[in-house]
Amino acid sequence: MKKTERTYNLSDAVLLRYGNRIAEVIPEDFEAFKTFDTTFPDSYQADLKTSLASVMALKTDMVIVDEMAEKTQAVQEAMAACNSAFRTIKFFVNKAFPGNTAVHNQFGFNDIAKARRNHGTMLLFMGDFTKVTQSYRTALLEAGCSEGLLDSLPQLHQELQEAETAQELFKKERGLLTQQRVEKLNELYKLLTPVSEMAQIIYANDEARRARYSLPSPNASTPSSSNGADEVTDA
Repeated sequence: MKKTERTYNLSDAVLLRYGNRIAEVIPEDFEAFKTFDTTFPDSYQADLKTSLASVMALKTDMVIVDEMAEKTQAVQEAMAACNSAFRTIKFFVNKAFPGNTAVHNQFGFNDIAKARRNHGTMLLFMGDFTKVTQSYRTALLEAGCSEGLLDSLPQLHQELQEAETAQELFKKERGLLTQQRVEKLNELYKLLTPVSEMAQIIYANDEARRARYSLPSPNASTPSSSNGADEVTDA
């Protein structure tokens, strides 16, 4: 198991705002930092901009959550379409085979309740339901069932399969995306920390400049933009 933890106790948004502010103001004070610490890298300003850009290029947790909701909605809509088709065809099964429990159960009358509660179960159900429905196609058509509805079942099954696959793939991707973002933000924080620390000494007698470079106060109640989800676990 691999854990990626935030090394900063700030919200992602606050850390980014602070980083952007430092990138804007440090050019005018860069020589002061170089004078204080002769090992302070000449590439610091470029490194900071690169770090900020790499974070901004990644999706925020809010965007990831919204995309996950979209995938979930697609599954729910596909489930609803399958259930609607079943309910309609069930009417004609009852009409064509009144009181015939054996035939009814071939169509899944005894399994639909479980299928409605789980998209994986519904996926298996629709595969069987499509095959059984086609085997009784003539009787259902004679009972008045729409040919178009019967022909739509393979497509409904496929759409549910695609929606379910997209959702499962995105669940795995979400962990990776969050991990990448935390790693990039940790790198940014590592770049910003020494500047804040040096500024406390360099500008000990200049309150305005000292405040300009001071790291924001920690927000213990919201350590990240992902509502406290400050670590990612990968199998």
